Amino acid sequence: MDNLKADLQAVRLFVQVVDSKTFRAAAAALGVPKSTVSLRVAQLEDQLGERLLERTTRRLRLTDAGAAYYRSAVAALEELRDAERMLTERKSRPAGRLRVTTTIEGGQFMFAPVFAEYLRRYPDVELDVLLADRRVDLIEEGVDLAIRGGELPDSGFVAYRLKFHGSLRFYASPGYLQARGTPRHPRELERHDCLVMSGQREPLAWKFNIAGRTSVVRVRPRALANSFVVLGEFARAGHGIAMMPSTVASSSVEAGALREVLAAFAPAKGVLHAVYPSARHLSAKVRALLDLLEELGPSAGQ
Repeated sequence: MDNLKADLQAVRLFVQVVDSKTFRAAAAALGVPKSTVSLRVAQLEDQLGERLLERTTRRLRLTDAGAAYYRSAVAALEELRDAERMLTERKSRPAGRLRVTTTIEGGQFMFAPVFAEYLRRYPDVELDVLLADRRVDLIEEGVDLAIRGGELPDSGFVAYRLKFHGSLRFYASPGYLQARGTPRHPRELERHDCLVMSGQREPLAWKFNIAGRTSVVRVRPRALANSFVVLGEFARAGHGIAMMPSTVASSSVEAGALREVLAAFAPAKGVLHAVYPSARHLSAKVRALLDLLEELGPSAGQ
């Protein structure tokens, strides 16, 4: 594209002079010195190589070139204002495509209701939810926001702590507990079959809150899986004790298919963060999701 000869601010000053009929009135309308208006319009004429205004002591008159330029300039400035209004509206009203990522089961059991509510409130947003039990590259994969638990690497991204939390508890079927006994202390797990989440960083090191301190107990796996849903199925079938989120186990507990054990030693609730590339010029669609996560966090995170 060829470089523009005219300075945009000078064009605006020229249009204001024509609309105001005099340099003095234009200067007053814009809150700048009259000398500045006169100088910038003269510079505009020099840049264009055309005389735009005929100046007399009493009034201004547009030249033929000035009249043609004025009509085009007014139309162009109005299009620019429309473009600015469009961007302002997009910033204030959630719209466009929003790509969000979280873990598979976190999305299914904890955040699916939030995403559904988001769609209800913001019909102009095209929501794209990516569920993956891997570290998604936000930049490479075009993700606007990720919901992540555990320790966060120093990525340079913004991390916003959510009211949601990951609550890991311990469950077994009534049949298993009747046959093998109910453990009263984490130390007793060495005599039990344990159902282990293989996707965790240290799957055989289960953490407990013992006497107000976090203690680690090594467990013996009867089975491993990288899905809490699968571990829940194993536990309901009586194959051992599973550590899994309360959101995954809640329906089975209500149905009597699972019972919680070692509740007095449950570990501290895990922290979840919303991670996004930058806080600068945060779009309305991302801000709206952050606000909704804040709003729904306490009730959904129990």
